[in-house]
Amino acid sequence: MKKLLPIAIITLLFSTQSCTKNKTYFDQLKADKPFSSRILDLNKSFELIKKEEKGELIKEDLHLLEFAYNIGESDTYTVSYLFDEKGCYEIGVDGFFELEFNAKNIVTGIQTEMNTSIYGKGTDDNGLNRWKSEDKSISIELDYQETSKWMFLATIFANE
Repeated sequence: MKKLLPIAIITLLFSTQSCTKNKTYFDQLKADKPFSSRILDLNKSFELIKKEEKGELIKEDLHLLEFAYNIGESDTYTVSYLFDEKGCYEIGVDGFFELEFNAKNIVTGIQTEMNTSIYGKGTDDNGLNRWKSEDKSISIELDYQETSKWMFLATIFANE
């Protein structure tokens, strides 16, 4: 009986690690927080974002919060929030990875998520996808020109 507990613990550790390894980069990003739900963070206060965000806080100043998330075995992506007196007006989600495949996986996942959201099918202009809310108060851009260099850049704006 005493030998069963350590074996069970080791088995549990291996099974949880293998589950993470089997998830795509987009699945991991979505598990942290779905991309389209980040749009709801626009206009939230500095204090509320700092309290709710689950990533590791890596930079903070008067008008900026930046968080890092681990993804895969050795990669990270960052989520940054810019603020003015009205609250959050811009959110950036950026990734720089070891493999091009992982950047493309996230780009394809975000494109699919956004195209099936309330924002509908966005425009595609030479490596840049754009979506806008119906009232044009929100813009979302996904720059995927540099996926061959293993990176993607996504920005969510509150339009004035």
